[in-house]
Amino acid sequence: MDPPIPEYTHLDHEQEEAGPSTTKTEEDDGPCCLVCGRVANTGHHYGVTACLGCKTFFRRVVLQKNSPKCKYKNQCRLEKSVNAKRLCRSCRYKKCLEVGMTEDALHPCRDVIGRRVRHHSVDSSPISTPPSISPQLSISKMISLCDGDHELLQTITEMDTDIRTRTARKLGVTDSEEEQIHFYSPTPDYTNVSVNHGIGPSLKVDIIYLKEWVNRIPGYPDLSARYQEHLMRRFCLRYTVIEHGLYTAQMPYHKNVWFLSDRTCLVSEFENLPEEIRRHLTPKVIREQKLLAPFTEMLIHDVADPLRKLKPDSIEIATVKTLMLLKPTCLKEVEGEYLATESDLKTVNEVRNRVIAGLYTHYIKSGMDQEQVPIRISEVLHLTGGVEVCAARALEEMHLLRVFNLSSFDQNSAEVIFGLYRDY
Repeated sequence: MDPPIPEYTHLDHEQEEAGPSTTKTEEDDGPCCLVCGRVANTGHHYGVTACLGCKTFFRRVVLQKNSPKCKYKNQCRLEKSVNAKRLCRSCRYKKCLEVGMTEDALHPCRDVIGRRVRHHSVDSSPISTPPSISPQLSISKMISLCDGDHELLQTITEMDTDIRTRTARKLGVTDSEEEQIHFYSPTPDYTNVSVNHGIGPSLKVDIIYLKEWVNRIPGYPDLSARYQEHLMRRFCLRYTVIEHGLYTAQMPYHKNVWFLSDRTCLVSEFENLPEEIRRHLTPKVIREQKLLAPFTEMLIHDVADPLRKLKPDSIEIATVKTLMLLKPTCLKEVEGEYLATESDLKTVNEVRNRVIAGLYTHYIKSGMDQEQVPIRISEVLHLTGGVEVCAARALEEMHLLRVFNLSSFDQNSAEVIFGLYRDY
């Protein structure tokens, strides 16, 4: 005879985390959990409406790779009642899958599980004993889960370094052919620096290599042609702002000068300039520089200064550039068609998630304290804000220079910078 279907009287730890049970019979407002029927603490988790308890239960089973078995031939009653959480783990997990929860929605480096542990001390101040997380997954296991993502990011970084090396050499850097240029390492003085007179030619080399750069990003060649074009044109000025920001950050500091990688510069104010730069100032050049002065000041303040302070490594820069290229925008054309397909957006989000996971693994493998990792990631991603603002302003300035014939743009650069299928 089969054993009777049990009615458990204890609560599991997922239920304890989610708080007291509230069912639809007790409260009519708000969505209910599709797994257990509770109303309190529900939200959209892993593809369905679920409470925190069922969300935590599902995450724990997936990440711990448990395969719970039902002792009662998978015949446990799944009823929306206060007893719904007193099911065996197998039937509860089966119910999660039936209502639509998906394991693909979990990320092994983000959905870390663990209990909060409070460290008590003599001081009873609430800020003297902050809670810490003791993950049940070991650091080594989390790293192994993300090793493929780390390798992906390293591949992107090597490509970024290769293209920067060739860009620098095309611009006249005389380092040995065997040396890889992670950053530009310019001559640390103002030798051969001139004031920029027409920014179009200074961007020509960057735009040439931009097309190769984007096509070597994993996932990008798989996107629809129209979406590829949109992303590249949207990214082009972000690419140049980051690259020239790196160059400026490696030049001798001057609060009023933004350097371009062809060793020209933009000047926001004209007092206390180095003599090597001052001698290039003519009335015509000064008028042009004054026209761009607010933009130059923005570049220095929002991009160059944060780069000098943060001192990002080549992997961090590759991360920032990849995330800025693969921004999951989905804009409509005039005729109402979407630029991006559902497959495009899925690919973009997958690569973005893998890049962030790879950056996390990079920090752990380099020995960074685990508590400092999210802080550093936040600081690195904060760079994108300044770059975004400056790139949008750069496009306006380019239009201005073009209208008043203050700078020329070759056909290839003009098509990329001023083309269609971009948002501003």
